Amino acid sequence: MNSKRSMWKLLVGVASVGLFVTNCTIKSTDDDANGCTPGNKKDCTACNGVTGSQTCQDDGTYGDCVCPGSSNAGASSGGASSGGASSTAGSSSSNGGASYTAGYGGAAPSDGGASPGGAGEGGEGGAGVGIDPTDCTGCLNQLCAPEWEQCVLEDEKNPDISGGYCLSSTLDGSGQMEAVLGCIEKERMNGLVKRDAVRACGSSLGQSADPSFFQWPPDDMTPVTAQVLNCMADSPDEVDNPGAWADSTNIPSSGSPKPWIDGTCAKLACTSAQN
Repeated sequence: MNSKRSMWKLLVGVASVGLFVTNCTIKSTDDDANGCTPGNKKDCTACNGVTGSQTCQDDGTYGDCVCPGSSNAGASSGGASSGGASSTAGSSSSNGGASYTAGYGGAAPSDGGASPGGAGEGGEGGAGVGIDPTDCTGCLNQLCAPEWEQCVLEDEKNPDISGGYCLSSTLDGSGQMEAVLGCIEKERMNGLVKRDAVRACGSSLGQSADPSFFQWPPDDMTPVTAQVLNCMADSPDEVDNPGAWADSTNIPSSGSPKPWIDGTCAKLACTSAQN
């Protein structure tokens, strides 16, 4: 039952892309009548209740509210503006006539989710502020928005030239990304999912997490699906070798795979144990 709830949350959240607005509500101006001291910081409420920060500028006034986990830097101390990607419950988008409604925020940790401290592999700090560790697709919407948007657009009505597609318009599990994430989600019931198991889920298109499946990317995976998974797992600064996360140097034939890199959805929300 726990696995079913977790999978339902995964599929409910998969397709709301590009329409999320980050609202930063700035706290009142500096209480000091003489202004603020340049370089000082203060909190501001941002990104669905996540705390952002403002820095005092040279003129003695606080600058924009910077919202963690998004590209929003457009809210000034005088009011709020929108920018960046954020998961907001009730947002919806359409694709080829199918409508998707996002219900982000995720399940509480007691409902099969990982606690905030349990996201990703131990030993590496820097858990993403504002990322729900129980919501893999919500993280992909934020940190891999361009790739995820292309995934939503590639459905059974608009397949790749090979006939495969990233995401089904009805969320029936037939899309490649749905199948791969379902495979990973199943493994999360048993604990942390490491690189070799994630690669196997991808190489088998969701059929198995057995590391004997190791080709990356597999020949029958669409480029769009591969791009989403590479964004999920590659180092954030990886540009020269997409898919490096699955290289043999990171997944050696003997010994343990390298830990997931900070700042990736694999580390923050997609592989942590669900127990």
